[in-house]
Amino acid sequence: MKDNITRFKDAEKLFLEENYGKAGAVFLQLQNDKSLAPFCFYYLAKISNALGDPETAYTLFYKAFEILPDICSKIFPETDANSKYVYGGKKEEIERITCFLCGGESKARLCYPLTEAAGFNKVFNPVRLWMHCAECNHMFARHFPEKLFIYNNNPRKANPQFFSYYSSILSKIRTAGFADGMSLFEVGIGACECMLAAREIGYDVFGIDVIERHVEDAKTKYNLNAQTADFNEFESDLKWDVIIMGDVIEHVSDPIAALKKAEALLNDNGALWVSTPNFESAFSIVAGHDDPMKKQQYHLNYFSRDSFYMVLEQCGFVPVDYQISSHYNGSMEIIAVKKSRF
Repeated sequence: MKDNITRFKDAEKLFLEENYGKAGAVFLQLQNDKSLAPFCFYYLAKISNALGDPETAYTLFYKAFEILPDICSKIFPETDANSKYVYGGKKEEIERITCFLCGGESKARLCYPLTEAAGFNKVFNPVRLWMHCAECNHMFARHFPEKLFIYNNNPRKANPQFFSYYSSILSKIRTAGFADGMSLFEVGIGACECMLAAREIGYDVFGIDVIERHVEDAKTKYNLNAQTADFNEFESDLKWDVIIMGDVIEHVSDPIAALKKAEALLNDNGALWVSTPNFESAFSIVAGHDDPMKKQQYHLNYFSRDSFYMVLEQCGFVPVDYQISSHYNGSMEIIAVKKSRF
């Protein structure tokens, strides 16, 4: 008769083959083995999620972390920074059950351990439960810290490969006639690739970011006009011809307020460009549970094309162009203009 370690390894193979029924049966039998119990619960959580029961997965993941707080050191190689994570109990977080967009009732759709994603920040709880609103086909994080970026103050270096990417986007906006003017406002400047490319083309550029180091680098390294600010709290008497919101809207707890502000700050003949993950994208469908966007700790919203078009219309915009992003797998890129132009 096989020993428990051998049976566990056999179950792991069954799990990797997506034979969840047989794998789950073995893990259930082995859960009374104290040395294997946390790993059994961890795998049973993954199986529950794969079989459409994320609430049970959520409970089981935490059961694994509670029994063995340093389980990451046993799961991940030492070279993985997340292997050093030790669970210290649930941190207090905001809980949201109703939809961020329409206020509709929602149900748990997916559940993943955030510790499996690169760069896990221990300010977050280790498990993410994604809720789904059937009314507007939108997903959102059930639990999240009040201040998402307060501990994320390490800027990345500018990637020169992105200059031509942003040049192409701005060229399309001009040549298609979506915006003729040359003033540009970027919300969430990151490493400044968009602002640098836009300035080279001839735009008068301005940008904001909640991360102080991004703004500091923009001003001191690149002599760019930038300001530290939360977009939903930002005020200005100026208006811009192009507003760029690249990979920003998924981070905000009130995307409707953000898009209404963008509409107010956009010139009447201007254009809004937005990039954000789409959970119904071709990439996400193919990647399934391996889609890294599903384990993004800093994301609160996970749009579908339907949910994003709905909120654009609600905020006074008409989408005029849709592209599959070449920057981030599984993201959509949308150009929208004001309804008043039609």
